[in-house]
Amino acid sequence: MATIGVLCLSNGGRYTSEDPDFAPGLVDPSRYKLTPLFRQIPGAWASNVVAGDPSCEIEYVKAAQALVREGANAITCDCGFTVRYQQAIAEAVPVPVSTSSLLLLPTLLANVTEKRKIAVITADSRCLDADILAMLGIDSPSRLIIEGLEGTDTYNYMWDEDGKIDPKKVLADIDAVVSILSRHDDIGAVLCECTILVRVSGRIRRATGLPVYDAFDNASLLMAGVG
Repeated sequence: MATIGVLCLSNGGRYTSEDPDFAPGLVDPSRYKLTPLFRQIPGAWASNVVAGDPSCEIEYVKAAQALVREGANAITCDCGFTVRYQQAIAEAVPVPVSTSSLLLLPTLLANVTEKRKIAVITADSRCLDADILAMLGIDSPSRLIIEGLEGTDTYNYMWDEDGKIDPKKVLADIDAVVSILSRHDDIGAVLCECTILVRVSGRIRRATGLPVYDAFDNASLLMAGVG
């Protein structure tokens, strides 16, 4: 039976209450057959990783190698913007690597008719730029509807090095994004980039009636191949 290794941001944080619509996070053992291995990456904060800090790459590589030595059979990350480090990490370890749910995007575009678009909910829409799309082999954003969390309580919490937030505020922010997406009648599926969205993807699915994919789905696909 295989174990997944998760490379995590250094940000801490806690939730001040519980809500049935606020599910376990990406590294929660209840999501896996075996307890995942994980490491926080020194100097890797939401603020600089999302923005594309290249100096973090070597620390991600070192941490991935350490997790493999500890027994990880595959490697993923909690922040979707680590897709920028995908090749460096994959070249450095002998196990499968899928850093980000964004790597699912080309498949989702192929899964729906060309008349349909994929909605992408991301931590910061300003940073999901042409360079990242090019890494994914996507030449044009014309079939993407990108909505970010910037300007919300959730965004402020994620950027805090050790913040706290009531899950009800997260749910309210997500509901506002879903309301924006509801104005579009040509969405074929929703892709969640950010790790916190693992906790609310079920709510998004119920609200939109659409297929919704997140970082846990990406990790599950990765693990399906290694047992």
